[in-house]
Formats: sequence, structure tokens, C-alpha cells
Amino acid sequence: MMWKICFVLSVAFLTAGVIGFFIQRQKGKNEVRYLGAGVFLACIAMCFPGMSITEQKGFALVMSVSHSIRMFVVDTGISDILCTFSADTLGVLFYPYKILVCLLYLLAPVFTLSVVLRYFSNFFEYFRLLTRGKDNLYIFSELNSRSLEIASKIFKELKNRNERTGIVFCRSNEKDDINTELEKSTKEIGAILISAEMIHLQLNNKKRYISYFHISDNDEKNVDDTLQMIDDMTGDSPWLKSGKLNQNNTAIYCYTVSPEAEILIDAKDKEGLRVVLMDEVRDAVYEHLYRYPLYSKKRMPGIMKKQDNKKEKLSLLIVGCGKTGTEFLKAAVWCGQMDNFQLDIHAIDIKGNLIRKQIKKECPELFIDRTGYEIDIHKVNMFSNKAEDYLDTLSEICYCAVCLGDDEENIRAAMWLKKYYYYKQHEVQPLISAYIKSDKKRNALWNMHENTREGQRLYYGIIPFGNRGMYFNNWHGEAFVLEYLGLGVQAHYWRLNENSSDEDRKQAIVDFYKKQGNRRSSIASGLHISSKLWELGLGIMRVPHNLKEKREFDRYIHPIDFEKETAGKLEPFYNLEHERWMAYIRTEGWRLATAGEDTLDDIRKCYEGYCKQFKNQNYMMKLHPALVPIDKQSPEKASLQEVDDMITEVNNQRNLRAYKPQYIQSDMELVNHIGDIVGGTWCGNSKINIHGIFMQEGECVICKLSDMLKYYQYLDEKQNADRTPEENIILKLDIERCRNGLV
Repeated sequence: MMWKICFVLSVAFLTAGVIGFFIQRQKGKNEVRYLGAGVFLACIAMCFPGMSITEQKGFALVMSVSHSIRMFVVDTGISDILCTFSADTLGVLFYPYKILVCLLYLLAPVFTLSVVLRYFSNFFEYFRLLTRGKDNLYIFSELNSRSLEIASKIFKELKNRNERTGIVFCRSNEKDDINTELEKSTKEIGAILISAEMIHLQLNNKKRYISYFHISDNDEKNVDDTLQMIDDMTGDSPWLKSGKLNQNNTAIYCYTVSPEAEILIDAKDKEGLRVVLMDEVRDAVYEHLYRYPLYSKKRMPGIMKKQDNKKEKLSLLIVGCGKTGTEFLKAAVWCGQMDNFQLDIHAIDIKGNLIRKQIKKECPELFIDRTGYEIDIHKVNMFSNKAEDYLDTLSEICYCAVCLGDDEENIRAAMWLKKYYYYKQHEVQPLISAYIKSDKKRNALWNMHENTREGQRLYYGIIPFGNRGMYFNNWHGEAFVLEYLGLGVQAHYWRLNENSSDEDRKQAIVDFYKKQGNRRSSIASGLHISSKLWELGLGIMRVPHNLKEKREFDRYIHPIDFEKETAGKLEPFYNLEHERWMAYIRTEGWRLATAGEDTLDDIRKCYEGYCKQFKNQNYMMKLHPALVPIDKQSPEKASLQEVDDMITEVNNQRNLRAYKPQYIQSDMELVNHIGDIVGGTWCGNSKINIHGIFMQEGECVICKLSDMLKYYQYLDEKQNADRTPEENIILKLDIERCRNGLV
């Protein structure tokens, strides 16, 4: 009877281990320990009847455990168990039991061998990590498709710059059997794979830069680990006190789309740490709009048209208003604020009315009449006949963003739009872009072409965006330059220049990363600088580091003195900067601080209600008194200067600390100092560290569009065989944008 019970138990333990292993595997975890535990318990149950023949039950159990351990370390043979039973004893169970014994004797050493190999593998990887003691490190919380894509971009860029660096993936044994293909790819970039959790690493970065990426598929874990890491790196942290941790050389990137995450991260005192919340969708939209602005296909109006005081339409079509489409709409609202163009945004979505209500709930003043732009969200299925009927009613569209939920649907919709506008025979075809998550599909879309009768390739020219690695890919430097310009705007408000102290520079950077909203607002302001410059016939260029490329660059690009070049031309842009700021802050959910209407009395009444807590805007309720135009729209409406004077008056009357907002002066100073912001005089002699790369004055320059046009035409004529289709298409668009900006 005991043989039967132990046989059933042994099979049950083995089955339970297999089931537990596969359940965890479906959850994305490689919990081999469940399988190992099942085999170990099955071995004990299998050995127990034989040991019970000569020993008491208690000793038999202990001997069964001991023998099972010997099975795992290959210190026993199959005959040691087979000799304890016979066919007469077991009957029909003889052969099943014999097969089970053989199976367990084969399985047990396999787990021992895998553990030993893993141990030596981890030991070797940790040794590799120790040998990188002087290299900048980019450490990822786990290996997945997202982290690998970003790591590959970092490796490629730093390799081109001949800089030594290390890529590290943590928790490498979590998904070993699942991520086989990904692990093969890590070898191409020389990545180090370790089993430890990233939050448990305490590396020395006194003289090197280390970036930590919390990029698991679990947003909640990313936020929790980020908060834990901030605690471990600040205050009375032993790591910090030991002198091994340099906060100024540490960056933490937390990947999450949770709106609550920003509140939690902002609540922490990060001291000198650079902590950045990474919303991949929003970041991709920002980078895309910097690289391919809304005016890419628009021609600058001639002198006569400007004298008519009538703005041309800058019409944008957004297909799909989910997460991506909504972020695109919000960014377009402030990116599209221009002196020569009136922004019209048309969005279509199968849940149009619901989308509008949802956006209005998040951004209460985005759709109000006094905004200076038009937003129309139409309820329609993109692939129905009604969609074409709706598009027929729209004025000439110059830009399309396809943001449906699926890559294949986005490609299908983009192709349909390409054909639709071709059949309409517009003089200028709109720029069509599509949000594509898959790196392989993005590459395929860039390469889509047809062969012409001359044997040339005619590319479809649909622009995919959504590249996770773009943030750390400096081939074009979109996000890198945005971070640089954002820091430049921050430096402007801190009045930094080449003579500023290192301590002032440090505090400005700390303030930039202190609140996520601070950083995002400065980057938005920096991004819009390129639009202002384009309307002035100017542009931003990043100076190449390669000596050969720099010689070619210097031959065509002649940096200008912004102050002299724009003398007498900047007045329209003071008002434009305020309109841009109002559009941006509305997309962040702010509303006018008023007790009713936008009259001065109502604004004053609201401000008096919170002026003891906040000197300007009410951060908790997202109320701002400056959401009024510079010029008075009607006698009863408040103007910006009136609000400015009112705030000063209320502070004086209530004996509060003297405060003068100087809203108009602030906008004027920002526009006037664009040359300093772009030129980088604020970097100083000590340079500024961005993503482990030290920036200095002259990293970017302002030049004329005519110079940029000649430079791009020269590059185009070189017919470089190494250029990818993506680079060729981008070069053509750069040429067109520069040509369109010349009056």
C-alpha cells in the first residue's frame, strides 16, 4: 500500500512542479525553482518506501531527503533504489515505478548542472562589470524589447563618438528561456547580463556618469523602484556618505504613463539627482514635431500677403485620438502658434464625442473661444465612406498624423491618405506621418518605394515616428537638442552666463529636474524657438564633432549674431510667446484664475482667495491669473498688464512680500535672449552634462535658412552610398523646409 501512495505522491509533486513552472512562464517569469522543487519532493516520495524497509519512519524520511540530495549532486546510482524493490512486491506498479526512478535520476543532475552554470555565468558577468570601473554605464532594470531598442541606440551613438561605455541588463535570469533571441542581440552590443535587481546595485560613480532605466512592463513597479532608489541615494544614505555616489553624475529614468507617478516623484526631495519620468508616447510626439514641424510643407507668405494682416491656414489632420492622438493634439496646439499662420486642427475618431469630453475634462480651457486656434473632433470611422466625405469639406491640409491603435491600421490609413491627397491634385502634398511601435515595421515603412522607368527608387515618403531609442540617439539629436534647449531656457530664467559660478549653474540644473512640470515646460519653450527662428528666416544647427564633417559644415554654415540680425523684427514674437505659453499651459490642465468671467474684478477676487499661500499661480488647483491676452480684447476684459498691476497691488495692500510678476517683460526677455539660449554661453567653462555627454558653448548655432539650404543641397548632391532611405527622405524634407522659409 505504501508503494502505491508514494508513487501517487511522487507523480503529484512532479506534476505540480511542471504546472507551477508553466503558470509562471505565462506571466513572463522563468521560475525554474518550481520545477526543481517538484522534482526534489518527487525524489523524496520515491525513495521513502525503500528506506522504510530497514529503518523507522522518521529515520526513513531523513534518509530519503539525504538520498535525494545525493541524486542532485550525482553521488548515487539508479541501482541503489532499484535493488530495494522487486516485481513481486510492486506487481503492476513495477515498471511504472522503475520508469519514474530512471526519470528522476536523470532530471535531478540537470537542475544541479544548470545552477552551477548559472552561478559561473553570473560570476563572469559581475567580473566584466568590475572591469568597467571607469566607463559610463547605462543600466536597465530588465531585458525586454523596449530596453534593448534604447540600449542599441545608445551603443551605436557612443560607438560613433568613440566613447567607452557599458550597457547592463539586470534580472537577466528572470526570462532566460523566453528572451533567447533578445539575449543573442545583447551580444552584438557587448551588454553585461546580471541577475541582481537594479535597486540593489551600489556602484561607484564618483568620476563617471551612470544612468538607471526603470523600464519593466509593470509601470507600478517602475515607480516603486524609482522611489526606493531616490531614498537610497539621498539624505543620510550610507552610499552617499561613503563618497562613492555622486548625485550630479546620476540620472534615473522611470518609464510610466501613470499621471499619479508625477505627483509621487515630485513629492520626493531628489537633491542633486536627475530623475525623469519617461512617457514614451509624449516624448516621441515632441521629438517628431521638432524634427518635422507642422509648417514643414508651408511656404512663408510673401511681403504683400503679410501686409494684408490675414493669416494663412496651418491645417493639421489627426487620425485617431487615443493616447497618441491626444498627445499629438495637445502638442500641436502650442507648437502651431505662429505669427504668419492660423492653426486649425481636425481630428477624426470613431469615439469623437467621447474623446472631446475626455480631453475637456483633463484640459478644461483647451476648447474655449479665446484661444486663437480651432479644434474640431469629428466622430467617424477612418475606413468608412463618411471619412472621405468629411475630408472633402476641409480646407487644404498640410500635415497628417495617423495615430490609430495598431501598427498595421496606421500603415493602412497612411497609405489611404497618400492616395486620397494625390487624387485631389493639391499643389503641395501634405506631410503624412504614422505612429509605429515596431522598430522593424518603421524600417520597412522608410524603405517603401516603387522603381521608376529610369531605374530610380521613388519612396512613398510616409514618416514613421515612435522610436523609443530616439531619446538617446544623437544622429539627428532631436531629444538631445530639446534637453539642451530646455536647460538653456532654465538657464535664462536663472540669468546664467559664462561668468556665473558653478554653484549657480548646479542649482539651476537641480531646479530643472526638481519638478517634472518645470522640465517639460522649459523643453516646450525651447522646442518652439525653432518655429520662431524659421519665421525669421533662420534655423538651429548642431555643430558636428567629426572633423571632416565639421570642415564641410563650416564651409556653408555661418553663425549669425542673433541680436544684430533680428534688430527691429522681434516685436510680433513677444505676443506670440505669450500665446504659445497660454496654449501650452492649457494642455497641462490649467485654467484662468477667476471667480467667474475673464474680467479684472473676477480675476482679482480669485487671486485674493489664495494670495497668502501662493504669490502667483495656485499650483494645487492649477489656476493661473496670466491666462489673458496681452492686448485688451474688449473694455470689460482684462489685459495681461492689468493683471500684472493687480497682483502687485494686492501684495502691497495685504503687506505680503513684494512681488512683481512682469509677465510681458519676461516674454520679451526670453525672445530677446534666444541667441544666448541656443549658443550655450550658459554652459560656462565647466560644461553641462546631458546623458553623460558634456555640452559646451557653441554646441548649437543659429544661421540663415539660405546657408542651411546650400548645406543640405551639398549633402544631397554628394550621393553618399552609405545613406539610408530614412536619411535621404529627411534630407529632402530639410531642403524643402528651408526653401519654404525663404521669402
